[in-house]
Amino acid sequence: MNKENFSLGELVFEIGCLLKKYELSNAKSKNERNLLKTKEVLEQYPLLTQYGLEQAIKEEKIPVIKRGRLNFYDSRDIEKYIDNQKTTGSDCISEKIKYV
Repeated sequence: MNKENFSLGELVFEIGCLLKKYELSNAKSKNERNLLKTKEVLEQYPLLTQYGLEQAIKEEKIPVIKRGRLNFYDSRDIEKYIDNQKTTGSDCISEKIKYV
């Protein structure tokens, strides 16, 4: 069908269908795993360092998928790890007092 032959109702319907497809693709991408390489993790999450990431893996705080020499991380696991690192002001003070 040519664009010239569309009625206003057909155009609105087509736009609705396109919006529905877009919403479904966004919903799928949020539920799917997004595997990142080490370099990508460090680029996307600048508050993580190479050393910090290695320590979290060593302490089994972040799961890792190993393929040969490459490590892959699920972005949801990285975000969960970062959320778990949040502390309140009183926690920081008590930590300082322990080591004085």
